[in-house]
Amino acid sequence: LYLSVLKRVFILSICWASLAFIGASVLTNLFFKDTPTRVLVTAAFSIIPFTLMLLNAEVFRAMGKSLLFSLNQHGTIYVIIGVLLAFVPFPEEYTAASAAQTSLFLLLGISGLFFLWTTIYILNKMKGEQATINGWKGKLFTLGTPMLISSSLFLVISWSDTLMLGYYLPEGDVGVYRIVFKIVTLITFTQFALNTVVAPMISALRNKRDELYEMADKVAQLNLYTAGPIFLIVLFFGPFLISIFGVENPSVAYPWLILLALGQLTNAFAGPVMNILNMTGYEKSARNTMLVTAVLNVILNLLMIPKFGPLGAAVATTATMIGWNVWAAALVFKYHGVVAVPFFTHIRRNEKG
Repeated sequence: LYLSVLKRVFILSICWASLAFIGASVLTNLFFKDTPTRVLVTAAFSIIPFTLMLLNAEVFRAMGKSLLFSLNQHGTIYVIIGVLLAFVPFPEEYTAASAAQTSLFLLLGISGLFFLWTTIYILNKMKGEQATINGWKGKLFTLGTPMLISSSLFLVISWSDTLMLGYYLPEGDVGVYRIVFKIVTLITFTQFALNTVVAPMISALRNKRDELYEMADKVAQLNLYTAGPIFLIVLFFGPFLISIFGVENPSVAYPWLILLALGQLTNAFAGPVMNILNMTGYEKSARNTMLVTAVLNVILNLLMIPKFGPLGAAVATTATMIGWNVWAAALVFKYHGVVAVPFFTHIRRNEKG
């Protein structure tokens, strides 16, 4: 089963890398006017090992190896690249484009090494195990296709604001917006770790409503205790956090931070609603939710960014993020009677009893 999926993902990643390679000059002219085409060419080659590394990360999650899953993520690679670059004595004439290309070469090499190591590890673990692919092929792609579409649409939502800002504004302004966006994602950092553990548990509890209630309650409390304080820190120390990254006028970007932080807080408080839908047989509802959200996100960005710039992008991103979380939470309540929002989970459970 693993080798079958690996082969398909490998072929798909080659296709996407080829498209990115062929369209590098067009993408540069549209969204990255100040960036040499060679940088996007390097990025195109990085797609293949990076995608395969993330596939192996998902295999580790299915195997219940949360630590290995967490290590094989974007953040780990970026930290390694950051540490390596911090000790490289760049000459004064070294441009930002050259630094970006160096980072992408490192991404290509490090993700390739991670992929090779994890593949060897997984294959060694599979030795002696009897293949169970027969009978699963049809089910695998029937169940997996809606989830693939949902993940792809989430990627559209995550990057549509940045790409459209790149079309309308100088790259410096887009860079400041991405800094702000990355700061507010700290609010959902713990939720990401929780989802790693929770997803397999949800699948096991799909027919055990009482235990699903219990898990929803615990997740809601953990989200409250972790996301709440981080949200307040980001809110009160926003200008300082933005200035750490060398932004000259952080007060201009602070309103964007407030809006984006509200969206991330909603995302954290809604709990693992998309995971619950995907892991309990309602993956098509999750797909439809993300499809509507992606379309609305693109439309709102097209309407807001030309008039309001990064502030418009923040409004569009926050509105759609709140919208999809509220709608997905309503679907979870409809199908399972579970509310995973702080302060409300207990009320629903008491009503049941």
